[in-house]
Amino acid sequence: MLLNQAFSIKEAPRALFWISIFLISFSGMFYLGLNAELIEKWYLVLVIFNVVMSLVAIYYIVLSMKKLKMNTQEGVIGSKFTWSFIKIVPVLVLVPVLSFYLFSFGSIRDNLQIAESKFDEFNLKVGGEVDELYRNTSNVAIKYYDDRTRNIGKLVNYFDAPSKSAEEMQTVLNLLVQDSWACELKLYDSNMNLVASSKSDLVCLKDGITASTNEFSLIAHYSSDFSIDSLTSRMTRFRDAAKDAELTLNSSIIKTRFMIDFSSTILLAVLSALLIVLRMIDQLMRPMHNLSIATREISSGNYDVQIEQSPKNTDMNDLIEHFNEMSSRIKMSREGLDTHNLYLETILKYSFGVIALNQYKKIQLINPVIGKMLQIKDETIFISKSYDAIIKDYPNLEPLFSFIEKKIGDDLPEWNGEVELTLKDRYRLIYCQGAVLDIENKSLGYVIIINDISKLNRAQKKAAWGEVAVRMAHEIKNPLTPILLSAQRLRNLFLDKLDTKDSAIINKTTQTIIDQVASMDSMVSAFANYANTPEIVKVSTSLNALINKSVALYDNNENLRIDLDLSGDLPELQIDKDAVSRVIINLIKNSIEAKKDDGILNIKIKSRFKKDEGLVRFTMIDDGSGFPEDIIDQIFEPYITTKEKSGGLGLAIVQNIIEQHEGQIFASNVEPQGARITIEFSIIKPVKGIKK
Repeated sequence: MLLNQAFSIKEAPRALFWISIFLISFSGMFYLGLNAELIEKWYLVLVIFNVVMSLVAIYYIVLSMKKLKMNTQEGVIGSKFTWSFIKIVPVLVLVPVLSFYLFSFGSIRDNLQIAESKFDEFNLKVGGEVDELYRNTSNVAIKYYDDRTRNIGKLVNYFDAPSKSAEEMQTVLNLLVQDSWACELKLYDSNMNLVASSKSDLVCLKDGITASTNEFSLIAHYSSDFSIDSLTSRMTRFRDAAKDAELTLNSSIIKTRFMIDFSSTILLAVLSALLIVLRMIDQLMRPMHNLSIATREISSGNYDVQIEQSPKNTDMNDLIEHFNEMSSRIKMSREGLDTHNLYLETILKYSFGVIALNQYKKIQLINPVIGKMLQIKDETIFISKSYDAIIKDYPNLEPLFSFIEKKIGDDLPEWNGEVELTLKDRYRLIYCQGAVLDIENKSLGYVIIINDISKLNRAQKKAAWGEVAVRMAHEIKNPLTPILLSAQRLRNLFLDKLDTKDSAIINKTTQTIIDQVASMDSMVSAFANYANTPEIVKVSTSLNALINKSVALYDNNENLRIDLDLSGDLPELQIDKDAVSRVIINLIKNSIEAKKDDGILNIKIKSRFKKDEGLVRFTMIDDGSGFPEDIIDQIFEPYITTKEKSGGLGLAIVQNIIEQHEGQIFASNVEPQGARITIEFSIIKPVKGIKK
């Protein structure tokens, strides 16, 4: 594991990147400042660029701060110094930048205010001149029409309007209108009575011009004059354009947009400076940070850790080099120790049950073998508890822990002994050893090793019985033949020669001898068969099919009911079909013969596949009288029987057959009454590369 980590969760871009980003933003702002006409078009682009890069910078700053805070809480070396230095950054960076920003902002604001005041003064002056010019132009147009009206009045006066009749004046007005002096003319006397009027077909202006004397009044309406109207409309457009230009200048966007650009650029500069500072601190504190992480890794058991050496940190290279060398040596030493521990753990895991106690007799270690051997579901729940706390949940283990408590109380450095246990469905013979962990006369605790010697005990007994059987068969059979021959000779010699009374005595006596010799010969032959179990032939067989076939033999037995509960996921077993079938039949026969009343015997046969334990379990339970408690642990030994007419070898032969299949058989009683026989066959997985 090559260690080279930074403070931030994700590696932030290098300092050169942020310097480039700031230069781009500053150049854009500077260029827009020199070319104000581009502000309206390009200011938004610069703002978006500044905002996006500022958000990116804030993202990396937040990540760096979170990681730095986490490192500070975890006590990583260098993180507290970095955190303290980060607190100084606002003074080193923000205060000068904000001072510059406020000064620049004030200067720009003042300059813009001066410019606006001058523009306002200029606009006011120009606006006044334009209004005056507009008024003069309007006065010229009005004066033009007044002069025309006065001229028409002079013509009307020339025709002596007051003394002429209305018809004559009508003729005069018609002539004037026809000659385009006016669009419409109306002549009134001194009392404002209409004398005459005339109007052309042209469209007349609404407003009329009045020329008055003491004798008459003349109102003239004119049609639109192109030259006058053109001058007036142009002057109107000029005045409106001047007002619009003044409004545009007064609501200038230069100040607002430029200040937005300027502010976003300053913000980006501050954030870039913070990231550059974090980057520089990271480069400075990275070696100490990596040393801290590497130390934690080694303390947690990861010895395959090395710190990358950086040419930029020449001052730390020697320290890192020595640390890497130390890590390599620790790794080599640890690998040797791990190998040794692996051997020890493997032995503890698969060989014996181990319970380790501290000096206060609290369980510090209890391996899975204990749970499997003593039928404890989860042995780990008793860690940190008193060793005899197991008795509360498993009372049947009381003999074992009472024995341990007695031996610990004797203050012996080492001790051992055998303990018989009655478990749920079997009996076990346990060999228990203990020792005190003593260093410099100080007790650190106790180690208790528990071994199941039930199978070894059965094997020893079987071997002993086998040897006895061979010798007895040899010793007994030798005298049986002469005895049998002698009895037969007596019958042949004297049976027909003696009188009736003596002949009857000889017949009865010799027949008894012959019958007993035959019985003893049968018994010796059975004993010899027990000692010389025939070789089995294993083939792939369905245990369920074998059970069904064996049970079918008892279908016509009215006093027997057999219920089957067979699991459908049983794998096929490598067994001798005939031998295992004899086992099942023998067990059913034993249950029938052991029943003392005339009622119906109920037998339940179950098969289960225990995948996690790697075995197939056969269980037969009856509701008979069960096994006597005083012989239940010897029930598979020869000549141990509760039946009056039995040789006592049935269950012993059954055990031999099961052990030939590398299985185990157990006997126990059930509540309220009945017996249980449990047989376990191990699943033997084929070796890869070997075809069956």
